[in-house]
Amino acid sequence: MLSVRELVKVYGDFVALKGISFDVRRGEILGLIGENGAGKSTTIKILVGLITPTSGSVYYDGEDFLSNREKLKKKIGYVPETDSLYDYMTAEEYLRFFASLYNVKVNSEILDELKIPRKVIGEMSKGMRRKLTIARSLIHDPSYLIYDEPFSGLDPMTSLAIADFLKGLRDKAILLSAHNLYYIEYVCDRVVIMKGGEIIHECGIEEIRGLKTYIIKTKNGVIKTNDIDELVEILRNEEVINVDVDVKKLEDLYFELMRR
Repeated sequence: MLSVRELVKVYGDFVALKGISFDVRRGEILGLIGENGAGKSTTIKILVGLITPTSGSVYYDGEDFLSNREKLKKKIGYVPETDSLYDYMTAEEYLRFFASLYNVKVNSEILDELKIPRKVIGEMSKGMRRKLTIARSLIHDPSYLIYDEPFSGLDPMTSLAIADFLKGLRDKAILLSAHNLYYIEYVCDRVVIMKGGEIIHECGIEEIRGLKTYIIKTKNGVIKTNDIDELVEILRNEEVINVDVDVKKLEDLYFELMRR
């Protein structure tokens, strides 16, 4: 399990993170969402060892990451917001190069699994380049995947293909940030919503979908209720014409929280 405890990051007079805590369990995909400047990228950069927090702790499988970075980084597969690839290499050469850095054998089958063409990287589309970055993050079989905006700037079909691929990696603990709430709701089990360097809400996707509003059209007008018992009473006592169910989506909750 990845455990984040009371993480604080201060830049001069600016407090980027204000003591945030959360967990990511094996077999789970956690979405980290929030407006620009909420602290998502700062959090991710701390979790992969690119920056050091002002205070707080990060644990991978119970081990203190800040004291054992070099050892524990081997457990992490990281995808940054912007791809940084070697355009003169082919996809296979690129994966072989990173496999040599980790001293592991390259698994070129992942190119077929992600439908990445075996050609020079400089000739690839943005979507193919993104898939190759994801393939590179898996080359050493990490236990934890930390992805910053994996769907950014991609066409819908490529985004969906990546989302489906991530949903199949149930032996990993996955943390990803994204602005596209549709894909977060589609791929994630839980979400952490950040604002101003703080966590303002954390819940499961199924909890959100469980928030239903019953819209009952009766002879005397329209009645709305979230209470199933009240719905039953209305059905018993009113002349009902029609009943609709409005199921809450992640974006409904997100905008509601952001407006507060």
